[in-house]
Amino acid sequence: MSPPAHPLRAKLAAGRTLAGIWSVIPSAPLVGTLAAAGFDFLVLDAEHGSYDFATLDAAITACEDGGASPLVRSPGADAFFIQRALDLGADGVVVPQVADADAASRAVAMMHYAPGGTRGYNPFTRGGRYGIAPQPKLAAGYPFSGVMVESPAAAEHLERIVTLPQLDFVYLGIFDYSVAIGAPGEVDDPRVRSFIERSARIARGAGKAVGTTAMNRAQADRLVAQGVNMLFWGTDTWLVGRGAKEALDLYAAAAKR
Repeated sequence: MSPPAHPLRAKLAAGRTLAGIWSVIPSAPLVGTLAAAGFDFLVLDAEHGSYDFATLDAAITACEDGGASPLVRSPGADAFFIQRALDLGADGVVVPQVADADAASRAVAMMHYAPGGTRGYNPFTRGGRYGIAPQPKLAAGYPFSGVMVESPAAAEHLERIVTLPQLDFVYLGIFDYSVAIGAPGEVDDPRVRSFIERSARIARGAGKAVGTTAMNRAQADRLVAQGVNMLFWGTDTWLVGRGAKEALDLYAAAAKR
């Protein structure tokens, strides 16, 4: 019997546009809440967030219990960190600040076993169900492997990056890109839009998924039309802060009556 398909890869193959969110706050209850709300995946952020291995362990479990796929953003192309995250049971990893195809190739290799990769093999970890069959996350189709393209210089290498056979998705770092072009935070800048459109065309043309951040309906509509099929609804910090601000605005309006 063939191994089960990776849940995210299966959804993408069915033509789904996936919904996810960056998890910056290392809180298992918050992660579980977001997963139970219906996100397809959460990216547990160890680059800009405060995750360590203990909080990753708890958050991966909470994410799975809530029905979402736990992905991890590594702090860089760090073989030790990537192996530990996958041993903890992460469904996949995304590596930031990938400069070119060679860097992408090394990063993706860190996520996979030989002969296609350099990751160490230990079937007795949580990711291997402690050595007890079935072990879907040790089978072909795991992990879900991503890299981040975040600058005009890196974008010039995208056509080679997407030829990597074990690469599943490319995340477009539009905030870093906006900084690189001298327009910090201006993610609706025409140059950022052009970056997204070109990158999505290249990635989807090579059979790869492409993701980026959408923080309102207009952005989401435009990104989907451009071919983005992994939408990130900002971060948990932004979501909590926005909800709190809306409540305070509501109370302030009520107090004026």
